Amino acid sequence: MSKRSAPLLLFALLSACAHTVEPTTVSWVTQAEAAPRTDALTAEDIVLMREVSDVELSPDAKLIAHVLRVPSALAEPGRAVSQIWLVDAAGKLEPRRFSPTGHSSWSPRWSPDGQRLAFLSKRPGDAHTQVYVLSIDGGEAEPLFAATSSIGAFEWSPDGKQVAYSTARARDAETAAHEAGRDWVVNEDGGTKTRLFAVDLSTGESRELVTSREHVIDFCWAPDSSRLAVRASEQASTDHTMMYSSLYTLEAKLGSAGAELKSLTKTAGKLGHMAWSPDGSQLAFLGAADIHDSTAGIVYVVPSGGGEARALTAGVEATGSWLDWADAGTVLLLAEQGTATTISAVAVAGGAPQALIDAGPICHELSYRAGKSASSRSWAKDGVLACVGDTSSHPREVFAGKLSTRRLTRTTVVNPSLLTRKLGAQEVVQWKAEDGLELEGVVIKPVDFQPGQRYPLAVLPHGGPEGVSLDGWTTRATYPAQLFAGRGYVVFMPNYRGSAGRGTAFAIADHQDLGGKEFTDVLAGIDHLVELGMVDAERVGMGGWSYGGYFSGLAATVYSDRFKAAMIAAAITNWISFTGTTEIEHENSLVHWKLWPWDDMTLAWERSPLAHIKQSKTAALIVHGQADTRVPTGQSLELYRGLAHLGVTTQLVMYPREGHGISENVHGLDFANRFLDWFDVYVKGEGATGE
Repeated sequence: MSKRSAPLLLFALLSACAHTVEPTTVSWVTQAEAAPRTDALTAEDIVLMREVSDVELSPDAKLIAHVLRVPSALAEPGRAVSQIWLVDAAGKLEPRRFSPTGHSSWSPRWSPDGQRLAFLSKRPGDAHTQVYVLSIDGGEAEPLFAATSSIGAFEWSPDGKQVAYSTARARDAETAAHEAGRDWVVNEDGGTKTRLFAVDLSTGESRELVTSREHVIDFCWAPDSSRLAVRASEQASTDHTMMYSSLYTLEAKLGSAGAELKSLTKTAGKLGHMAWSPDGSQLAFLGAADIHDSTAGIVYVVPSGGGEARALTAGVEATGSWLDWADAGTVLLLAEQGTATTISAVAVAGGAPQALIDAGPICHELSYRAGKSASSRSWAKDGVLACVGDTSSHPREVFAGKLSTRRLTRTTVVNPSLLTRKLGAQEVVQWKAEDGLELEGVVIKPVDFQPGQRYPLAVLPHGGPEGVSLDGWTTRATYPAQLFAGRGYVVFMPNYRGSAGRGTAFAIADHQDLGGKEFTDVLAGIDHLVELGMVDAERVGMGGWSYGGYFSGLAATVYSDRFKAAMIAAAITNWISFTGTTEIEHENSLVHWKLWPWDDMTLAWERSPLAHIKQSKTAALIVHGQADTRVPTGQSLELYRGLAHLGVTTQLVMYPREGHGISENVHGLDFANRFLDWFDVYVKGEGATGE
């Protein structure tokens, strides 16, 4: 694909408002990072923390568009807003805001010629979320076309003549039935399906691309703009989109009529990112090993005309999270590997992945622009990467670099105030499980750690269980890791069996044994820290969300003798009632349990924290969002009422409007302080908690 340079005017505008840096001088980013760390980190710092996401390299790879999440001031309760910013990939100019203030803008997408940037926004007067577009020369953003329902995602066609977009729009017959009161739901088959359209940019007219009735989840254009690859499911429910989606191709030439989706290949289980090869002859995608695999972390390739997909990384002890094509014979892969992330080249012809960048930040997202040799069989080492990355000392920022240098350089500093905050030293720790399995996790030492002193321990298990604790920035309102370090705790974030980052075999090693060996993995890690002389075994607390909350529920009941306090958030406490009320009955039973609780209710109940509350003596803080559909609030109510009835020290906190987590600033501040105070009282034995 040809690349055109961005107009010099934009660089002139950026230069006029930023510090110019000569190649021989220290960059403005490095200068900022050199600030002395003298101040204590606070809960307010964490709640007001800004984060980068959705990086998009311009076609000439000189500019990086990205989204900046900006929390509202605490005096203005609510959720964060999203802004679009630009930074040059060389990192020599400070970023500049691209979208106007006052309303959120997100999903930046460059036009193929690099002259315009489109994004999603809902402005005053808009009935729906629209695609806005703005010339990089400046001016006012205008809708690219008139959408009649809110747009969820969009992509320019490579030839610049069309934009494909998805929208959850009810069909006319469905709307008429609803208006007539015929709105009942049979067998949980509810929800408005997402449909796929394309707009002809020369006329502004849209046409529906998919005439069959699948629910569209994701899509991407073929290089010649003639087809789309589509991921879709038969139903719009969360379970079906997670577990039963399939891959298709679709005719999408300009002016073509809608068509039915054409099956591309047979798959089983979860599916992830997908990308066309440069010549359009193949599609690469991330998928599961089978229906019971908890992650879509294996690289597959399939002919774009259809056929059997070949797994390229099935035996690799890593979990893929993003991919693209480096050239016609090589897939570029971002993967979680242990407690790090790696960027590798995967040869389509076969062989082990070749590490390209295996040091630097923890990368969560990538954008890639191939170099001039991308269409050849000698892969493009002159390609450019942009990354959303973090480290143990800062949250997510923009990084960029050329593959030829094998390194990524930070180009933004979105939280300058954090540069002066004192942090606990973070490191990776290894230990062995009871059965000899090698395990690892992340440990943060207390600020001003003194060797030889034993500290209280805060165990913060990740969710999933197919989540993973990485050796990057670990602190947010729901997991205030560095705040615990600031209060004198050792913080332990274990990757127990069932976690991502070590391939399929490790991810499914907890099947039919939830709350069993995976939990004793964590106990063995605690024992290891005690043996190292860092931790006081008599002052241990555990707190986590979702599956991490389930672990905390077990800590407060089954293993109550080992834990002084627990924070149990959005947690499964009764596997039987959870399975009967959650939106992920199939996903949970297939890839977590590999067992339907209905088939073995004795085991499901025995592994439920609620079944063991009579032996609890652990002070339990129970937290839930009132709008949570992933783990319904009844799970927390059941545990709270049982513990309260038995006279166990407990407190229940429900946050209105919150789903499976916390997004409002004032709620986040209350939770972080409440969590910390609870452990100070019941782990350390200090003071008393407030209401």
